[in-house]
Amino acid sequence: MSDREPLLLLSGQLCTADIWVPQRSALARVADCRVGDLTQDATIEGLAGRLLETMPWPSFSVAGHSMGGIVAMEMVRQAPHRVRRLALIGTNHRAETPERRALRQPQIDEAREIGIGPYARAKLIPPYGAKDRPPSAATTELVVSMAESLGHAVFHRQSIALRDRLDQTQTLAAFTGPVLLLCGSEDQLCPISRHTDMAQLLPQATLRVIPGAGHLPTLEAPDAVAEALIAWLAQPIAPVLGECDDPA
Repeated sequence: MSDREPLLLLSGQLCTADIWVPQRSALARVADCRVGDLTQDATIEGLAGRLLETMPWPSFSVAGHSMGGIVAMEMVRQAPHRVRRLALIGTNHRAETPERRALRQPQIDEAREIGIGPYARAKLIPPYGAKDRPPSAATTELVVSMAESLGHAVFHRQSIALRDRLDQTQTLAAFTGPVLLLCGSEDQLCPISRHTDMAQLLPQATLRVIPGAGHLPTLEAPDAVAEALIAWLAQPIAPVLGECDDPA
């Protein structure tokens, strides 16, 4: 039996497993990694439930970036006994604001009209970069390629899921396992302040800020993210209910 930690990796909106390639290589010796499918459902609850049904492990660690972090928190809400550790990267535990909710349908419509590739290049790429510089050419082309491979129907479902998501404040406050909160110092979409808010709910959490990185630290600072994940996986956990003898 492998002594590697079961680890579920969850990507952000319109991102594939490609955003985790550097980390999966670095984590191979300590973790049995799988990348979850976030393309099939139009609710965060449905995405989380499907993952919980299909994961082969009784319990496991979860690392999620952006939308993937939102799904990871919902997995904790639905089945806290199955999530051993939680890593949240460039994400948001709050429900969608009314202002953001109102923007979702126009974004869906625009992406349909101009095509998902051009939409990703024009609308998604700029806020993914640091405040004072755009993403690299390689990152830009990867983001566009991932968006085109997933298509508009996935963007539509994911946008609706994000629009209607729950607030996870109480979920985080109740979680007792090891937590990594990681973000880029220049993230325009999920700024440091959002992660410090989460840290206040999670006294056991490690907050790691990657200097100069924007919203895609797994691509912008792959080694730093891998090192943080390896340290997080090394943190001890309390036995999960059902994995130890009856304490009575």
